[in-house]
Amino acid sequence: MKSRQACALLFLCMVLPGTHAADDDSPYLASISIERAPGAADAFGETLQSVLHVNDPAKTAHFLSGVDGLEIIASNEDTVTVQYLEKPTVAGAPPDQFGLSTWVVDFDEDSVEALVNDIATGLEAPPTVDELENYVYEHITNKSYSRAFDLASQVAASGQGDCTEHAVLLAALARAKGFHARVTFGNLILVTDTGLFAFGHAWTEIHDGEQWQIRDATMPANDLSVKQLRYLPAAILADEGPGYVLSMIDAISTMPVRISGVANPR
Repeated sequence: MKSRQACALLFLCMVLPGTHAADDDSPYLASISIERAPGAADAFGETLQSVLHVNDPAKTAHFLSGVDGLEIIASNEDTVTVQYLEKPTVAGAPPDQFGLSTWVVDFDEDSVEALVNDIATGLEAPPTVDELENYVYEHITNKSYSRAFDLASQVAASGQGDCTEHAVLLAALARAKGFHARVTFGNLILVTDTGLFAFGHAWTEIHDGEQWQIRDATMPANDLSVKQLRYLPAAILADEGPGYVLSMIDAISTMPVRISGVANPR
């Protein structure tokens, strides 16, 4: 199983030539090339425009057409141009599958149940989503690229991993507390003290009863060097069964190999 997981991440850098493996101590999957439009302002406005260079524009556009907070401006043979808010999410009511314990989000395993009990210690009310997010951030003390794609129970036991492990464990804890939650793949765009960056990334979306909310247990907003950020979804981990690696590969294939033309819309 582990070799299949490793192949999925090697696929990211082999099929998407614009990607580069993250540093060993990075919580992100990989970095990709990103550049501003000529003359674009340094600061992001409420809405950001970007040109996504992708392998299959039709496939990428089809997924993005169902995303709230994102609008497709144009699509051609190798790019999709989009405008999007800070945290766009896939629209729709939560399917039952995103409330269940699955092969990947296995919250009924002992190691996850132990964390659920630990979270509840000393609390007079059920933990909030904020508390679950913070708990996962603190539990995963070894934030590194050393793991491939661990199941939630493995993350609970090891306390290590990158963004995929943070996303899977948070989804498991959220489901264990009665929320619908899912794992989303895409790009995290950051403005830091040293420039503009884009990373392949995974995060959790949790349904609050009215809409999906992006929750990122890697908590990049806590990094003092980060001045602004944007989430750009590319796919949801739809298959959480034993064949989840194929679903992950399919998700990664929709992600851009490069992002250009980053600017505030006129």
